[in-house]
Amino acid sequence: MNWKQVKQQWPTVQAVVKRTWGRIDEADLAMIHGERDSFVRVLSQRYSYPDALAQQKVDAFVDGLQVESKKRNRLGWLARLLEKVRGRVHVASRR
Repeated sequence: MNWKQVKQQWPTVQAVVKRTWGRIDEADLAMIHGERDSFVRVLSQRYSYPDALAQQKVDAFVDGLQVESKKRNRLGWLARLLEKVRGRVHVASRR
């Protein structure tokens, strides 16, 4: 996921941010609003991280979001396939 996508999907991403970093509150999330620089600044303030470490953690977090979305896409594809096949498969009883 890139930062344009993070900004577009910020309401969804906020929930993951709150689960990942509990010290970031609602006011912080509103201030960040999907902006990388704001996110790094808030993370470094709340956790006393040096700026370079906060940048690494934020980038790793966004990379993790990309992996999750790929998993969801694969699972969505599988669910759609199973729905298509469900009506076509008939199981005969063994008597």
